[in-house]
Amino acid sequence: QQQQWLLWRIPPRVPNSSGIPSMNEYEHIYVKFRKDFGRYCNFDDVDPKILGVVDSAPQCGEKYVEQTILNCVLDNIPQVSETSVNTQRVQVRNRTMIHTEGGWPREVEPTEAQDCLKFRKRLEKDQRFVDAVKQLTKQTEGVLKQNNTIDLFEHYFHMEEPEHLPENLTMRTVALFKDPSEETRSVTKIGWHPEGPTKLVGSYSNLRFQQMSDEMPMASFIWDISERNVPLTELRTSSPLVCCQYHHRNHDYLVGGCYNGVINHYDLRKGPMPLSKSAVEVTHYDPVYDVVWQQSKTGNDCVSVSSDGRLLFWDVRKLTDTVDECVLVDGASNSKTQGGVSLEWMQEAGPTKFLVGTEHGLILSCSKKPKKDVEISGWFGQPEKGGFGRHFGPVYAVKRNPFNTKFFLTIGDWCAKIWMEELKGPMLQTPYYPAFLSAAAWSPTRPGVFFLARQDGRLDTWDYFYRMNEVSLTQKVSECALTSLSVQAQGQLVAVGDSDGVITMLQLCDGLVNQMPNEKNLVAQMFERETKREKNLDAIKKLTGKGGKQENKNEENAQLDEALLRSREKAFLTEVGMPEDASGGSDPPMLPT
Repeated sequence: QQQQWLLWRIPPRVPNSSGIPSMNEYEHIYVKFRKDFGRYCNFDDVDPKILGVVDSAPQCGEKYVEQTILNCVLDNIPQVSETSVNTQRVQVRNRTMIHTEGGWPREVEPTEAQDCLKFRKRLEKDQRFVDAVKQLTKQTEGVLKQNNTIDLFEHYFHMEEPEHLPENLTMRTVALFKDPSEETRSVTKIGWHPEGPTKLVGSYSNLRFQQMSDEMPMASFIWDISERNVPLTELRTSSPLVCCQYHHRNHDYLVGGCYNGVINHYDLRKGPMPLSKSAVEVTHYDPVYDVVWQQSKTGNDCVSVSSDGRLLFWDVRKLTDTVDECVLVDGASNSKTQGGVSLEWMQEAGPTKFLVGTEHGLILSCSKKPKKDVEISGWFGQPEKGGFGRHFGPVYAVKRNPFNTKFFLTIGDWCAKIWMEELKGPMLQTPYYPAFLSAAAWSPTRPGVFFLARQDGRLDTWDYFYRMNEVSLTQKVSECALTSLSVQAQGQLVAVGDSDGVITMLQLCDGLVNQMPNEKNLVAQMFERETKREKNLDAIKKLTGKGGKQENKNEENAQLDEALLRSREKAFLTEVGMPEDASGGSDPPMLPT
């Protein structure tokens, strides 16, 4: 074995240049084998022994003087004093001023027109006045000529609107809201407060099949933008909330869809517990993926969609029974039920129109007319209904354009598609991404801007007013997969949720918020142009199909005409008394004209 020893050697104190002794410390380390130390030292307990005695001598204390104790504190922190001065306030008052004509001599009364006229005539005859006017006229003439040459007051580009200029688009993170629960949950839905960017509600759940533990918390939270550490309110429930939305008028009302299919109605004035719940017998039996409030006279109507294939209409005052129901089918000859995973309703597009995104990549258009059952009026992307371009996965988002409500945006696989109500196929489509898309939203202030959330943690911004062939801005938001996205009504803030339970609030630059001159009309023209193009292609396709059928008919007619010609040829030869082979083969004879 080896033993390591530290030896310290302290030399005598040596005075430095200032005359004050200083002490230097030296250190020496060496390593030596244990066998080189010799035998172990053995210590034994012995009785105490007196080795020496020093007697006290009080008289020796008179030779010394007691030293005064000195305390000295040294630091290098500068001393800064803070003082406040109350300066005298400046009093500001509004006063009126009367402008009267002045500069007249005392003997002239300005109010008398005759006196003023006499004075002017007398002054005009004065030679000094004439010389002064001539001198001033020379200076004024040069200035007037310059003004005529260069119009200093000209309005350049007056009544002209500038075109869209490219700029550096940016977005920055302003806040993070972390799920306080210990177990990881995804942010499945985000809803902004209708009054403004003050509060938001986040729905937390785990949608992975059989991945939910018994200890997982069930509560969702309402966050205050100014307080980011602790949630403002907790929404308690017996099953995790998958979606939750504020009421558009009564801001104390919230409606949420649970993982077990139950609809919860909350009144924040009554506490964090649900005010009422839907009955298990009539509610969904799969997770409620989306829920929206409707604008009605009572303000108590809402609609929910679930992967069980039903679109249910509710009155929150009586959740024991549904108001209406619609079964989502694919519209094929052997129709099958389609599970719904997204829902879109907008008052401007029509209070009776609903768009539902299904698990199989189709988009269904449902209508609920008064005193009639809910019916499916259209299937987008269904080949048996004349559609094409369906998504390869569940349609996780269906969003109408807030400025042109006939057009809507969908995401369901690795790309986003823009559809038009009159077309059965997509009108525009983004390139395929390397990652799956999970959420989408239009900008509420710019008609040509929309956002896409990707599962690789990035948020893409498309600006169709600027360019349509590539992304305008890509922002890395999180290391985890993004699961939800919501844009505030003013368009300045964007809330993005990820699979780790974190809500990231982003602030957009002015270029992504402020609408460009004539942008609304130009984007509408672009959408109409693409619509006409798709309609023309559809018409050409139909004509091509009819042309093929016409060619088949022409071939059949040609065969019939050839047989008729053979029969007439045979009758002619018989009538003239000539054999059939006299014509020189099977070719028909040249008939006289």
